[in-house]
Amino acid sequence: MTLQIDVQTGTVTREGRIVGRVEEANSQPTLKLELQFSSFEEVVVALSWLAQGLGDLGPARPKSDLTIATSDDAISEEFPVVRFLTEKQVKRGGYVWEFHKSDVDPWPSMFHGHDYEKGLKIDVLSGAIYDVGTRQLCKRVKRSALREIITELRASKDFRDRVVEMIDEPEKQKSEEK
Repeated sequence: MTLQIDVQTGTVTREGRIVGRVEEANSQPTLKLELQFSSFEEVVVALSWLAQGLGDLGPARPKSDLTIATSDDAISEEFPVVRFLTEKQVKRGGYVWEFHKSDVDPWPSMFHGHDYEKGLKIDVLSGAIYDVGTRQLCKRVKRSALREIITELRASKDFRDRVVEMIDEPEKQKSEEK
C-alpha cells in the first residue's frame, strides 16, 4: 500500500483515491486516514507496518532500567495465533527483554518485560509471552529460563524488592500452606 501526500493541500491518496488529510489540531499537524481493507488480517498487517514506521521515527519508548537476553531454545511452547508482522520481520537468535522500574502499564501483569523488536511482552510471574498488538498468548518460556530471568532481576538493585514482593513472598506463603 503506497500512500502519497500533496504537501500543498495536505491530501493523502492511495492508488489515485483520496484516503486522508493532514489537518491542524492544537497547533499540531494531525493525520486522519480512512482506509478500507477486505479482511481483519489485512488491517492487522497494515497497523503492524504503521507501528513499525512510527517506531522508526524516534525514541518513542522509555529508556530501560535493565535489559536481559534469552535465546530461542528458552521457549517451551508456541501457540497458533494471529501475530503482527513485526515479529516475522525480525528473525534473530535471541529475545531481548527490557524492564522499566516505573512501568505504568500493568499488562500482562505488574511485573513484565518488553521485547520491542519483536513486539512481545513477557509476564515474569508466569513465563507467558504475549503479542503486544493482539494481546494474545503466543509463547511460554521454559521454567529454567524464567528462573534465570528472575535471578538476574533479583541481582539488580532496582528490581530486587519487586522480586521479593511478587515472587518470593507468594511462593513462601504457598509452601507454608501445604
